[in-house]
Amino acid sequence: MQTETIETRVFQTYIKDGICYTTVKLNASVELEDAKGNTATVRELSNGLIYPILVDLRLINTITKEARDYFSMNERSAGVNAIAMLVKSPVSSIIGNFFLGLNKPKVPTQLFTSENKAVEWLQQFIQKQ
Repeated sequence: MQTETIETRVFQTYIKDGICYTTVKLNASVELEDAKGNTATVRELSNGLIYPILVDLRLINTITKEARDYFSMNERSAGVNAIAMLVKSPVSSIIGNFFLGLNKPKVPTQLFTSENKAVEWLQQFIQKQ
């Protein structure tokens, strides 16, 4: 069962089958305020529960350093227990893994080019609600 979808300037977010899904809109340029807004959206949809999240970055144009730093969750509580990031290509995955190495998120985080593999990996983090 899918929850309502909340749409912001650059994201569409919903929860389905124990996983939170966030899709970045076509050619979006994600800024710090967008990152903060999406975190608030995830918290609103989750009603205080913790979910793994799949972030679909395949259509993104850019993301500011401030937004990347915010999403790394080093200065705040996670609100999620695992992050799978869906990227376009193996090259995007290499670049993403480089940035993950620099930012070291608080929760398990992996990059994927296959949505099915990302969902399969996230399923181990689904909590009984």
